[in-house]
Amino acid sequence: MISEKIKSLIQSQDPHAGMDQLFFTNSEIFHASYDAIFKKQWVFLTHLSYFNQTDIFTYNLNKGFIEIKKTDDNQLSISASDPNIKCHLKVYESLVFINLSNSPYSFDEFIKPLEPYIKIHGLNDGKIAFQKDFIFNASHLATIHNFKECAHCWGGEFTHKDYLSVHGEDYCNSYGAGVGSGIEAPKLTKRIKEWTEQTLKRGLFVGEFSEHDSKYFRIAERTPLPEGIASETMDGSYSCSTLMGDFREIGADNGYTAIGFSPFNSFVANNEFVILFLFSPISQNKTVVTQYWVTHKDAEVDVDKMIFLWDQTSTEDSQLCEMNQKGIESRSYQPGKYGDLETSLVQYQKFYLNHLQTHLNDLV
Repeated sequence: MISEKIKSLIQSQDPHAGMDQLFFTNSEIFHASYDAIFKKQWVFLTHLSYFNQTDIFTYNLNKGFIEIKKTDDNQLSISASDPNIKCHLKVYESLVFINLSNSPYSFDEFIKPLEPYIKIHGLNDGKIAFQKDFIFNASHLATIHNFKECAHCWGGEFTHKDYLSVHGEDYCNSYGAGVGSGIEAPKLTKRIKEWTEQTLKRGLFVGEFSEHDSKYFRIAERTPLPEGIASETMDGSYSCSTLMGDFREIGADNGYTAIGFSPFNSFVANNEFVILFLFSPISQNKTVVTQYWVTHKDAEVDVDKMIFLWDQTSTEDSQLCEMNQKGIESRSYQPGKYGDLETSLVQYQKFYLNHLQTHLNDLV
């Protein structure tokens, strides 16, 4: 049962302001939010090519674990260590999704607005070229807060200098945490307009999507990389011997795709590889961020060159989140006001608090 103190805190939290310390440190809130949000969202755990090498994928939950097994007829089955957990499985474009709620949201409804952003990258012809777990000694909430604001890209020891060198300040200011997350950048707006017209004429998909359904927390975009940058590598040049998806057939557009499926999955891609992010809540002060670099199945890959940017960026983020968590846990912590580069935090907190409150109401 959730204590009255925690119930009152959830009801009184202003989504437009920094959150109370207990949201980041309290085990009651952690487990309640796990049940309220993680178990009710469609979350991808891996890419289907994982099962080319092994027959079983095991994923730890906050209580127990689930297993996804490749059957004799090359299908997938799912089961949980706790027989009371309802397990639902969907494979879409080689992304292996689970849902652990009793009555899951419609998968077709969930995936529909994101389909064109995914399909253009040809994941069905992909392979996992590299995989890495990043240990964030911070709550899932603090971790997602970090990924949903742009201000930390500048200044200090853990600034994302390499990310900035590839994407540029205008993009980070305007799109760093997704569509509508920042401030206007007229030069970037002009470039996006010109690139969009050229790219559509070539028959390639371009678009932007912002969430309109309170059940989900989705977002997507296709925007151009800066002039002279072809890929998210250390020097902006290709790391793979072949491109992916529509770009393999039609040719490169030097574009960048970013998709947020939920607070537990992100997807960023250029023309030659895709990076899949899985944010796994472990406890109120630990999160594991798994990243899969997916390339075309026939590609020869310079792995060090391919992973450099996001390996570096995620390492910096893990260090920053750990410092933030320590600061939040201190007796001096006081929630602050959000700035112009933190509008996505407000959107996320509305989603988070709404689902948490609905979950508590259902427990009555």
